Parts: sequence; C-alpha cells; structure tokens
Amino acid sequence: MTDHDLHAIDNRYHSPSYFEHKDYSSNHKKDRIIDDELENVGEPITITIPTENIDQLQDESDIEQVSLNTRINQVIKDHLDWHSAASDAKMYYIPKQLITRAVDHLTEQELSEFAQSMVSNLQDMSLLLRGEFNFSSFLDIIKVWLRITRTPNRFEQGEYEHKIVIRHDMGYRYSYLIKEVFKIVMYRFNKHFHYKITDNTILIRSAN
Repeated sequence: MTDHDLHAIDNRYHSPSYFEHKDYSSNHKKDRIIDDELENVGEPITITIPTENIDQLQDESDIEQVSLNTRINQVIKDHLDWHSAASDAKMYYIPKQLITRAVDHLTEQELSEFAQSMVSNLQDMSLLLRGEFNFSSFLDIIKVWLRITRTPNRFEQGEYEHKIVIRHDMGYRYSYLIKEVFKIVMYRFNKHFHYKITDNTILIRSAN
C-alpha cells in the first residue's frame, strides 16, 4: 500500500458513515432490527430495574436507534466481555487526553518497553475472559476494547491475511505504541507483520 492509498483511507475515515462497524454508523437500521430479532431467541427472564435506570437506558437506546431490549443486552455483553474482568487484569479507566500527554513524553525505546507491559496485560485479560491467549483471542480482545472505547476501526479477514485499521486521533507516538503492541504479538505467534502509521491512524496487515 502506498502513501497515497493510506492518505485516501485517512481522508475517508473523516466520514463516520464510512465505518462498517454498526456502533458508528447511522445507516445500519436494518442490521439493528435483525439484531433485535435474533435477541428474541434468548431465554426470557423477569428482573426489576429502577425507573430512573430504565429512563436512562431508554434515552441511550433512542440515541443509538436500537430497542431498549437491544441496549440492555449491549450493557450485559460489555460487562461480560470486558468490565467484569478489567480490575482483575489491572485494567483501569484513564482520560484519553491524559494518555496522549503521557505517551507524547516517551521516547520510541520507552514506548517499545511500555508495549511489552501492555501485551502482558492483554494476555491476562485474554486468559481471564477467553481461557487462552493466542492470535484469535488477541484479535477478539482488541475488537472488544475498540468497541468499549468506541474507537472507529475496520477489520478485514481474508483466507491468508488480516487487515486492521484503527482511527484513534491520539498522535503519532500513540500510533507507534499500538504498532509495537501488534508487532510483539505477531512475532510471538509467527505472523508476518506489515504496518503503516500516521498521527491519527494505524494500518496493520498480517499474513499467516
């Protein structure tokens, strides 16, 4: 991929409707209706929720253009996929601007060392949530992390290659840090690794 191709991708990513991830597009109402229908095959239960919480969930579902049932299931899924194990894996919530300012003060060598500790944390998270740590579980954890943080992204999987694009808008050094995380994991699992980074976007390609 040339610099021109990446620049074209970078420009297209300014449009939220470009992302295929349903959380970031308003053009997937049909997909959301299908999601609602699929959730109806679950087991019905009766629970009591305070009225003020129901009102808040209803407001969120209206904003996201999904049913209240879908929004409640999203909250449950986010809890099971991430929040329930976050403290055990020593994952904490830090403001995005604070992370950006901290990362900007690190050298590339320090960022590479930081990436090693991040991979260890991801491994702990994967073991807690998936019971294993391999390339598939790593990608799954990354997808969940991007969903939880509402970071625009694009995953493409072919027969012989994965392509991942992440739009974080946190500066070049953050791009470098995430690149280092992917590099460490790719090498660990014997994957061919190619990348392109800008101040706002990371493009990762891996081949089996």
